[in-house]
Amino acid sequence: MKPFVKWAGGKTRLLKEIEQRLPADFDTWEDVVYVEPFVGGGSVLFHMLKKHNNISKAVINDINPVLMHAYQKIKQAPMSIMDTLVALRNEYNGISADKTREEFYYRVRKTFNEMRFEDEQKVAFFIFLNHTCFNGLYRENRSGDFNVPHGRYKSPSIFEEENIMTLHNALQKVEINCGDFAEIWNSLENNPTFIYIDPPYRPISKQVTMFTLYDKSGFTDFDQLRLKEICDIFGNRGCRIMLSNSDSYDEDISYFENLYNNGYHISRVEVTRMINPYNSKNRKPKEVIITNYQPPQ
Repeated sequence: MKPFVKWAGGKTRLLKEIEQRLPADFDTWEDVVYVEPFVGGGSVLFHMLKKHNNISKAVINDINPVLMHAYQKIKQAPMSIMDTLVALRNEYNGISADKTREEFYYRVRKTFNEMRFEDEQKVAFFIFLNHTCFNGLYRENRSGDFNVPHGRYKSPSIFEEENIMTLHNALQKVEINCGDFAEIWNSLENNPTFIYIDPPYRPISKQVTMFTLYDKSGFTDFDQLRLKEICDIFGNRGCRIMLSNSDSYDEDISYFENLYNNGYHISRVEVTRMINPYNSKNRKPKEVIITNYQPPQ
């Protein structure tokens, strides 16, 4: 079980570190609610649903309506999506000339942007474009049109039928939301609750900027503060919370150590990001993993 899209900031490479930092007694919890306010491509979601059978319900959210509509339609009507994907894949892979294949991509992109109805066909076009565009990016221009160029991959793996059906089955116990991250908390009940939070990453420093735009408005330090306040509220209600972000500094002061300074635990891990100008041979970036509980040693 793996994500159906590539997504900037995906956590596939961090799954081992996340798993090791779950509460020591997590698998003894009963009737668990798992929550992700920034689900993105869903690598952590699908890992948790596959590995931990004590999760009876998941609640997910993201601000990108195209992405969340795709989750909803895979939950509801996967066969209709795959019928269109098969046709797109067969035509695309049947083209041998690079120029003609590129032209086909741009025709599909144009059609996708002109689609008025959020139906299964648009989801199929979205998945196709995600796996054939440059680096799996999702970016819109000021008019709201998807504008990422062609990726020019020789043999892209656009989708796998078995995986789509596995995700369809897993999503039956998932509540899907789309909107500001603060709205998802209204769905929480009294069950044992674990919350994994993967917001847009703060720039590492003023000198080294990263891709931090989550939508057209961006994700600011005010949003980081809002998020921290919500973590405090739900931590006080007994929720266990884990949060990932960049190891960001203002001058020589750790931004997140300063922000989460009231009983949270912070550890650092080295990562390699697919989209990040900070990667280099001699200086790999670090991320922080923040928990409101003592993680296992």
